[in-house]
Amino acid sequence: MSLKLISPTDLTRAQMEALFARADEIANGASPNLSGTHSALALFNPAFPLPIHVEQTLRDAGAQIISLTSPEHISNTNTNVILFSSPQTDSARAYAAKTNASFLNAGDGTHENPVHALCDAYAIWTLKGNLQHYRTAILGNAKFSAEAHSLARVLGIFGARISFITTAPLSMPYDLTDEVRLSAYEVEETNDLATTLRKTDALYLANIDPHRVEKKIFDKQKSFYTLTPETFAEAKEGLVILGEWDGAESLLAPTRPAVERAARAMLCALVEFAIK
Repeated sequence: MSLKLISPTDLTRAQMEALFARADEIANGASPNLSGTHSALALFNPAFPLPIHVEQTLRDAGAQIISLTSPEHISNTNTNVILFSSPQTDSARAYAAKTNASFLNAGDGTHENPVHALCDAYAIWTLKGNLQHYRTAILGNAKFSAEAHSLARVLGIFGARISFITTAPLSMPYDLTDEVRLSAYEVEETNDLATTLRKTDALYLANIDPHRVEKKIFDKQKSFYTLTPETFAEAKEGLVILGEWDGAESLLAPTRPAVERAARAMLCALVEFAIK
């Protein structure tokens, strides 16, 4: 039976833990079982790529790659798995229904991006040791970020402590927050970055960008949070920072190698899982 991964909730916690364990093996030198696998790349949202070169990663793992030029080609593509992204919000489910292949959503507009979220969650897992016993804060564009939505769901499934640090116009959608509260150990909503940093173990930066945020909101909110080394002067010892944020390259640089290594391992593990 093919996997239709539209949202993280399409996986159980046990399945995610198995993916993390397999990604650990791959990251530590095991060969991915992708030789002869046919993977179709239907990546039509170049503004929000994964943190690695997807095609090269899968080719290096032995997969045969087909690049689709239009989402309309999905229905007549003979392949094992399709990796999909689109700027059209909430489009993944409709296209997934048009194919018998496994379907992995790598971002459909402002809706969900479970592929990216699993890569990010696994990166936090490798950097901190687990997800459940630590606090992860999502800063910035919680409302319009597909990556933030999916990461919040993954963290909730693991029973994590979660803080959403943002302003009211960019706050996490109410229904998603209510859903995450059902399984998370704690969910906090705040706009106080300084106070939250004193108790946060992993900080995920959800960039406030004009591609997704409405112009009138973007113009007012783009400079609400200024991230400099001084911002983190009183942060909790051992804080790790990942994600994307304009002008914060130096803050993200220390974890970038671990994030990219985790993303390569998780992508291979996820494609393996999808074709079983």
